[in-house]
Amino acid sequence: MASEENTGIRDFVLLDEITINKFMDNLRLRFNHGQIYTYIGEVCVSVNPYRTLNIYGNDYVTRYKGKFHG
Repeated sequence: MASEENTGIRDFVLLDEITINKFMDNLRLRFNHGQIYTYIGEVCVSVNPYRTLNIYGNDYVTRYKGKFHG
């Protein structure tokens, strides 16, 4: 799995400075690395990738089923 340094911060609460530019830069970085889900605390932000991603198969369902984010 790639590091947050390469793919952006996965929870906006952890941004060192919260501005619209930092928010959009982080969202863009994550999107460009195929990370369409990003959190703001317990809220999940999703970006439509406009392409098929292999993230909805049984492997992913099993990996995340019953898991708590936090």
